[in-house]
Amino acid sequence: MTEEYQEAKKLGDWAYRRAVLFGKYPYLPALDDIVKPEDVQGENRLGVLEIPIDDIVGTKTAGRQQAFADNFMPLLGVRTEFAMKWTHLYESAVNEGIRDPILVYEYLRKFYVQEGNKRVSVMKYNKAGSIPANVIRVMPVRTEEKENRLYYEFVEFFRAARMYSITFSEPGGYERLQKLCGMEPGELWPEELRKDVHASFERFREQYTERGGGKLEITAGDAFLIYLNVYGFASLRDGGTQEIQENIEKVWKEYLKSAGEVTLVQTPTEVRRSGSALPFLSAPLAVRKQPLRIAFLYEQDIEVSSWTYAHELGRNYLNEKFRERVETWKYENCRDEAAVSAAIRNAAERGADIIFTTAGTMMEVAVKMAIAYPDIRILNCSVHASYNSIRSYYGRMYEAKYLMGALAASVTEGNDIGYAELCPLYGTLANINAFALGAQLINPWARVHLRWRGRRDDDWKRYFREKGITTISGQEFSRADRPSREYGLYISVDGELVTNLAAPVFDWGKYYELLVNSVMEGSFEESRLARSHQALNYWYGLREGVIDILLSGELNYSSRKLIELLRREIILERLSPFHGELHSQEGLIQDDAAGSLGAEEIVNMRWLNDNVIGELPKLTEFTEPVQELIRAGGFLT
Repeated sequence: MTEEYQEAKKLGDWAYRRAVLFGKYPYLPALDDIVKPEDVQGENRLGVLEIPIDDIVGTKTAGRQQAFADNFMPLLGVRTEFAMKWTHLYESAVNEGIRDPILVYEYLRKFYVQEGNKRVSVMKYNKAGSIPANVIRVMPVRTEEKENRLYYEFVEFFRAARMYSITFSEPGGYERLQKLCGMEPGELWPEELRKDVHASFERFREQYTERGGGKLEITAGDAFLIYLNVYGFASLRDGGTQEIQENIEKVWKEYLKSAGEVTLVQTPTEVRRSGSALPFLSAPLAVRKQPLRIAFLYEQDIEVSSWTYAHELGRNYLNEKFRERVETWKYENCRDEAAVSAAIRNAAERGADIIFTTAGTMMEVAVKMAIAYPDIRILNCSVHASYNSIRSYYGRMYEAKYLMGALAASVTEGNDIGYAELCPLYGTLANINAFALGAQLINPWARVHLRWRGRRDDDWKRYFREKGITTISGQEFSRADRPSREYGLYISVDGELVTNLAAPVFDWGKYYELLVNSVMEGSFEESRLARSHQALNYWYGLREGVIDILLSGELNYSSRKLIELLRREIILERLSPFHGELHSQEGLIQDDAAGSLGAEEIVNMRWLNDNVIGELPKLTEFTEPVQELIRAGGFLT
């Protein structure tokens, strides 16, 4: 079997030369050289496990690391004792397999060998998928860095499922996987389910890789989640190879993007100026004899939900604006997956060209149905849907909140202002921070006391009373089924409302007009942005007329003048809430020489401004219904 060692050595020599050519370390890395003692908070012995061979990347100590190239192939000559032992191991592996577990240390999901380097080398040469190993886990000190957060999510998942093979590129993946497999986070997996999921993932990964998935910038685990979300676990467990291949083809559009990559479109002209390769294609839509058919899905009915009623006003506006050129209809009470799916199927049967799903909780179902009906334009009202099959739309509400913060500081005696928010979703922290920055602009000593209305046992009204806080920013609008004047910016003394000062508003009619126009003119499909393999999210604001702030008639003229001045400066792009020097509770975000934060930085904001008194709670601190809303919004998960 000397020829097998010679072939393995050729692979090692090639890897060595390639590493040297690119200025990289040509041998196996040693964990002891990578991790400092202060970076570690302890070790856990996990026992004997079957670990993925591809995730074994180095040795624990310096020892024999230079006997191997960085791909674990041997470098020593064919007449050495090392070569003889390697060859005996190879013969044993071919005839009997590797039975004795190796000893490895696991750090951040990668394995470093303490005992068994030659066994690993032989198994990698044989292209084995896994190897038995006695595993000692090295636990890193916990931080807020993305890689660290992902790792600790994996650790929690591993305690329940004892599974190594599935990885994700974004936080929240393991919780979603458990949900899709019918398990709650932390719930111990039955052995049969663990084996079924592992086998199903391996079947999926094989077909996904054959299709070219290994060349994409998402992990096989990311792709696996998308597949499960659309077709369910049973289709993988029970389906045939051909069915899996066909399903992968159908969702391939979703894989053609970096994980989580989203393009935020902030003006209607941004799509138009990206150019249409075939502009004449827009003509049939503009002069078509049949009306553009548009369906609206509402989570609740119009009589009980102010949110639904606002979208219904938008639908009515479309009817008045476009008259015979559009035909619209609505579906109310689309509260669960079955109702949303049924409504979209019915809309498809009626010949819908566009379907607006007006709640973020409908997003996952909308993706499934968009794949089933690829010729229908399906959109979801949310701010951060990272899917290619649908588009999302929302407003830059932080611009209105900035104005409200400035107004709050201008009418408040003292420095303390209240801010009551339901829960943290994408864009929520930008709203809070913009409000705080607006207040800080008018009063440098302003303090914004943040309370979470959806937090368990949080009596936020009592907190404000005890602190003597009378100026409060509450929910954005009053609920139709439970009318209250405690919305927008208001003044409350001893728990009794005194007056409303201002409220942020969406003009959904204007928003829907802009989106329908993009379909009619052809830019919805034919611009370069539209044809790119990226998720497109429309994110319009004050400048586009889809967001505004309503001021009370009781405000004095100086306060009105202040807000109109700031509003005009934002519209003219001469003022940006997140421009220049910014400080979070933890320290400097950017200095005075910096420009404005980018759209992605604003939407994904995970810090609180230095004048905010409050914190970002853990998911479990919220009530169960609010936790479900957060999971759908995808922020804390």
